[in-house]
Amino acid sequence: MMEIVIILVVSALLLAYTLRPMFRPAALLSQRVDLHQVRIDVLQQEKKHNLKAIKDIDFDLATDKISADDHEELRTLYSLKVAEAIEAEKRLREEEEG
Repeated sequence: MMEIVIILVVSALLLAYTLRPMFRPAALLSQRVDLHQVRIDVLQQEKKHNLKAIKDIDFDLATDKISADDHEELRTLYSLKVAEAIEAEKRLREEEEG
């Protein structure tokens, strides 16, 4: 009889331990998300991505994988995207300050 009681107590404790995370708020939900900073981070990632693309197409031109015309067109496209990301980031930072 004592063994059954011990098994039931241990089982109840294990069940409570297993289900405990379901009754706590998720860390991400309990933290305030700064959407302004998230937008800035996304723009910075976009800028890095496009700068890497420029580096890649410069390499492709040097290794004759793309023509000079294609290189010029792609470089202009990615440069414009970088400039747009920089301007958008600048506007967000100005909004944050003022």
